[in-house]
Formats: sequence, structure tokens, C-alpha cells
Amino acid sequence: MEGISLVETKTLQALIGEVKGLRSVVMSTISELAEARKPYLTVNEAMEITGFGKTWLMANKQDIGYSSVGGCIRFKRKDVEAYMEQNYFKTKSPRRKIA
Repeated sequence: MEGISLVETKTLQALIGEVKGLRSVVMSTISELAEARKPYLTVNEAMEITGFGKTWLMANKQDIGYSSVGGCIRFKRKDVEAYMEQNYFKTKSPRRKIA
């Protein structure tokens, strides 16, 4: 049998409040992670990932890969991420300044 601990009501209520707050944060984070890992993206979601506008996205949709079901365009998340990685490059030389 374990011992009994006496805790002030005020301290206990503060701890309960903190636990409830943490629970809320954890549930919110889980929801955000589930949303962030959806396999298919709408045009607006793909715009958020790429940082480009709708015009650019529509002009490059064939290069990225997409499907159109019922008039709605969807992009595979992995295709959008792969396209962005494929077109990412590093250079050791500094950029030229345009005068």
C-alpha cells in the first residue's frame, strides 16, 4: 500500500487545469498532424505547400502530376513534395546583383 499525500486544494486545482490544457494541446496537435499528412491535396492546399499562386500551379500541374475527379483537381502530396525537392538546388557561388 502506498502512502497518502496531502496537497493543498489550490495546488491540486492548478495541476488539474494544467493537465486539461496539455490534453487540449495534444489533441489539437494530433488533429493538425493528421490534416498535414493527407495523401491528396486540393489546389489551395498545394498552393500552401509550394508557396506559389493558383496560376503557377495550374501552369505546372502536368509536371507535378494531378488527377481531376468530378471537375476537382487533386495533387498527391508526395508528388508535390517531390517536385519541389527535384527543383531545389544549392550553389556555392554568390548570386549576381542586378544593377
